[in-house]
Order: sequence, then C-alpha cells, then structure tokens
Amino acid sequence: MPDQYQPAPPAAVAPHLNPWEVNPYTDEQNRAMWRSWAQSLTRTRCKASALHYFDKSINDQDPNRYVALCMRSRFNRSIANAAQALKDSYRAAEAAPGNPYVNLQVADALYDLNRFEENKIALHNNSLIAKGTKRMSFQRRLMVVNGNFQDSVGASLGPFFLKNLARLTRIYEVTLRPERMRPTNTRWRALKDLNECDVNSHKERKSIRISPMETARRKRKMKIYNQNYLNGSWIDVAFLKALRHNPIVLMDKYYKSAKERREYLNNSYACTKRFIKMLHSRSPMYNEQYQRLSNPRVMDRLHQANLFRIQFQARRSMISILRTIREIREQKDVQRLRKFVAKIMGEFVVLKTKAVMPWKIEFMNEVYNHLALSLCEVFNIPNYKVSPYDNDSMCRLLGVNPFRPSEVHQVVFGRRPSYVYDETMPVSEQVRAFKVARATLDRRLYFSKLPIERSYLLFEIADCLLQQNHLVQCLLYAKRSIDEARRANSKIWEFLATMMQAKAHAILCKYERQSEVLNSAYRLAKDLKSPKLCTFIELCRMLNKDYMILRKMAPPLTTRRLRYRASNRLSTVG
Repeated sequence: MPDQYQPAPPAAVAPHLNPWEVNPYTDEQNRAMWRSWAQSLTRTRCKASALHYFDKSINDQDPNRYVALCMRSRFNRSIANAAQALKDSYRAAEAAPGNPYVNLQVADALYDLNRFEENKIALHNNSLIAKGTKRMSFQRRLMVVNGNFQDSVGASLGPFFLKNLARLTRIYEVTLRPERMRPTNTRWRALKDLNECDVNSHKERKSIRISPMETARRKRKMKIYNQNYLNGSWIDVAFLKALRHNPIVLMDKYYKSAKERREYLNNSYACTKRFIKMLHSRSPMYNEQYQRLSNPRVMDRLHQANLFRIQFQARRSMISILRTIREIREQKDVQRLRKFVAKIMGEFVVLKTKAVMPWKIEFMNEVYNHLALSLCEVFNIPNYKVSPYDNDSMCRLLGVNPFRPSEVHQVVFGRRPSYVYDETMPVSEQVRAFKVARATLDRRLYFSKLPIERSYLLFEIADCLLQQNHLVQCLLYAKRSIDEARRANSKIWEFLATMMQAKAHAILCKYERQSEVLNSAYRLAKDLKSPKLCTFIELCRMLNKDYMILRKMAPPLTTRRLRYRASNRLSTVG
C-alpha cells in the first residue's frame, strides 16, 4: 500500500511558545497588517518606523506587491524623497503593467523630480490609453504641467533675460559650461612635470572670502525667496535653520542624544528646502515678480519710492550717529567711542551702497576724523614730574604699559593637560577677545577700499598687537597705516600711526629710532597747527634725549663685567 512508504514524522517535541508569540496569520495577512501599520505611522510622522513596515510588507514573490510599492512611493513623495519614489513607482509598473493607478504614480514622481518634459510625455501617452473617468486624472495633471511651462518659459522670461543679459556669460562659464577632459596622468606625475612638490597628494583648499555686503545681499535674497513660496511660514523655516547650530537645543556635553537631535533638525531643514525648490521650479522667482507687478512703470515707481524711504532713514541714522559721537567726545570716553565707531562702521555703514547712501565717503571721513581727534586728546602734559632716571617714564607718558615677560608654561611629561597645542591651549578671555578682534579687523581690511578707512583699520590692528606685546609686527602695521594715511592725505591719522611707532620704540628702548619718530611726529603736529600736541611731543623729545645722554654716560657692559670679576678676586684673596 502507498501509505506504507511514507516517511515517518520527525521525532521532536514542538517548542513551547507564549500566547503572544504564536502567529496564526498567513504571510499575505501579515503583509496586509504591516501595510496598515505603515499607513498609520505615516499619519503620525514616524518616518523611520513607517519605512521599516513598508519594507516588511513588500515581497518580490507577491503578485499584489504593487499596492505596497505605490503606498511607499506616495510616502516618499510626502517627505520630499522623490528619487526613491520614482524607483518604487517603476517597480510597481513592472509588477502591474498597464495599470492606470500605477502609471499615475510614475507621472507624479517625475513631476516632483522637476522633470516636466518626461512628465508631460508620460501624461500624454497615458491619457491616450486610459478610458472613461480614469483619463480625467491624467488630463488634469496635463493642464497643470502646461501651466508650469507657461510660468517658466512664458512671457515673464523675456524681461528677465533682458535685465540679466550681462551676467549670462559669467553664469555659463561658472556653472553651465561642461568640464574639460582632464589628462589621465596621476596627480604626482602632473605636479612633477610642473616642478611642484606633492608629498601626500592633498589638494589645497582655498578659502573663499565673501564681502559683508554680499553676505547681506544673499541673506536678503534668501529671505525674499522663502517669503515668496512660504508666505507667513518663512519665519518658521528661518527659526529651524538657526536651531540646527543652537547649543541650547543640541547640548552636546550633557546628553548622548545630541547626534540624533542634530540629524533630525538637519533632515527636517533639508526636506523643507527640497519642497521649496519644487515650488521654485514650477514657478520661478522672475515669474512671481512679473505676475505681481506686470506693469513696468508701476514697478519703477514703487522701486523709487522704496529707495527714497531707505535713503531718508539712512540720513536720519547718520545724523543720530554723529550726534552720539559728539556726546561721547564731550564725555572724553575714548574706549567707548572706539567701540561705538567699530560697531557702526563694521555693521551699519559697510552694508550701505552708494545708491542708498550717496554721501557715504563724506560720512566715513567725518566719523574717522572725530575718532582721530578724540585719540589725539589722550596726549596731555602730565601733572607729575617726569624723570629720565625712571626707565618707564616714556611708557607712562605715552600711555602704554612697559613690557613684562609672559609666564613660562611648564610641560610635564605624561601629563596631558600640561601639553600646549595651537588650537586647544588654555588662553585667557582677554587673549581670546584679542584674537576675535584681530580676525574681524583683518576681514574688514580685506574688503576695504577707502584709504582713510584702511589707515584706521591698520592702526587698530597695530594697537591690538601692541597690547599683546607683538612689537615688531606692530611697527610693520603702523608703517602701513602711515602709507595709507598719506594716500588719503590725512595728517591726523599719519600722526596717530607715528605715535603708535613711538609707543613700540618706547617699550623696546630704541632711543635713536625713537628720536627719528618723534621728529616726524613733531613736524606733523606743526602741520596740524596744534600747540598742545607740539608741547607734548617736545617733552617726549627732551625725555628721549636725556635717556640717550644717560646711556652714553653709563659705563660699558664689558667694563662693568671686569670690575665685577676684580671685586670677586679681591674678596677671595682677602
């Protein structure tokens, strides 16, 4: 009999399972359940969990897998992941060829990827194949994409090209021109042919500096860009962008979840940017402006009215700034005036163009001349007796601290906190503030073109270096400040830079160089027709002359050494 030849069942005991571990459902029911869970999680914005259950619900052997693939495609489109959505829709089209619903998902994914030409071809082909009410969805989307073409290459494109015709060549050279074919030689061989050194084949990264005006222009353009497509929600996007680098939100040093928070904020902002880019591709900025103000006369009139308002407000701000400077000068608070001028010129005036502020150069000259006059008022005749026998008299007279050697840093072998590195070495708050101020002045100097402003910036850098006891560099920057002041024909800034050299020479005790510098300062004080400065410089010259006389009267160093040795011998013999 056939039953006699059947194999016996394996001799094993069924494993004991808890009630919640028993799965009585079939694979098809499990996939339907996971698909339902994924749909529920998409509504609660649990993206990672939703994708996990969508992946579990898709099986390549399932003939109805196109349903889950279409659902995942829609979900990827909802999180601005259009590339993955297109892949899922193509897989669904392979599983269910000729299905109008699946073809509609393919067209929508192409539309979200801003591939409007392919989207229109797909919609047109499917509208010819589909019948009845299924054709209406394709026809409605075809009308939308035709409207997008009208917005992009319609009547608004002509005025935009005419306005930006001069920039088209530069745009083509930088972004649109195809890259040239590079030789197949390796990097080290190419550099060897050019007689250049290449040790580790590391490419040198050139830092790109952007002017403050260009930074403000880009920030304003981004703000207008977000306002155009997000209306009142643009401020939420700006807040989200700032949150990504907010230490109060991330708290790297206190919680281990800082990495997840940073990743979540970056993903959210990237998703928002992709959605805005979709809206921009469908209706570019020039079309939005054209639709808002299609009449060029009205546009010019509004532009002129806005320009006049900004000019009027700039004029009022300038008058207020000059009034504040005069009040601070009356209080004789030089440090407060220097901080105020640095803030105003570095944050307000640098962002104004000649169209907004036609009198910008005159205003800058007046501000810097006010500051220079205030700095010259520091040089006063002291109310105490100045003695040449005190080596620090010249430093106190010029208002600088004499040089004191810095504390020696002790390195202990095997103790890491005692090691000194360039970036992680322990520095005081004052040194850190000097570094920040120096970097800010260097950045302003790089983009500055007005000679009097460059002279002021070089003077401030020299003052920072003087306070940090970098005296040789201070002298170099003071010499550059003098050259820029001569270009600007500004005697007062040339005098201040010369006095900066006098301060450095006073600390270094270089009396011959000090004599030359003080003679130049005296000639400049006479050109400024200031008896007070002439008297002060004359006192400095007399003190420096006494220093030179005392140094000549002092015995040479070799003589003192011989006397010291002789005294030691006599004491030993006695």
